Amino acid sequence: MSKETILKNDSYLAKLLKNMPKDIKNRSVVKHFPSNTIMLKKDSEVKYVYIIYSGTLRVINEFANGNIYGFAYIDSTDFVGALEILAEESKTACTVEAVTDCVALRISKEDFLEWFEKDIFFSTNIAKLLAKKLYPTIYRNGAVFMNSSIHSFIAFLIRFVQKDIQEGKTALINKKRQYIADELGISLRTVHRIIKKLKEDNLLTIIKGKIYVNKNQYERLIEIVDDFI
Repeated sequence: MSKETILKNDSYLAKLLKNMPKDIKNRSVVKHFPSNTIMLKKDSEVKYVYIIYSGTLRVINEFANGNIYGFAYIDSTDFVGALEILAEESKTACTVEAVTDCVALRISKEDFLEWFEKDIFFSTNIAKLLAKKLYPTIYRNGAVFMNSSIHSFIAFLIRFVQKDIQEGKTALINKKRQYIADELGISLRTVHRIIKKLKEDNLLTIIKGKIYVNKNQYERLIEIVDDFI
């Protein structure tokens, strides 16, 4: 896939990149990342910014004790590596792995900084993009650190099923366990333990491996969160 095709097919990127200096555009490279491959490795040297054109990536934090937690997903029109460069950090903060086949436009660190300083429209949009990405993470992490894993999980359930319950439906949690673990920043094993306990307490129902919450269970879950607060 060429740069021209990317800009032609994505109006948002075309607008965002319209003032990209010609020499920087010429030096940029279209990169393909098959699913399950690594785009960036935690603690590696920051050399490039990747502008995601298509596909989904997972942000992973790896710890010295061997634990690996995914805590965010990246989709098209997002930027990978920009945060570290603008923070003047030399190493990547997290590992970024392709969940699906991905296509990205790669720009060197030096070219990104030059473009960022010259193009006010571009720099303003990057600032907004990073702010929107950081805010929910900070907001969510505050709750994760203050509450136990089980209460974070219950809060997730309440948010997820609220609309269906208000419409008089029994809510289906159509998210994989791994997705929930990634969203909450806890291990998959912990998610399985929490689900088992909530099922034993009749706070959710499992049918053919799917999680369901009815109105009575929803109200009891809210009571638990209220009591904890």
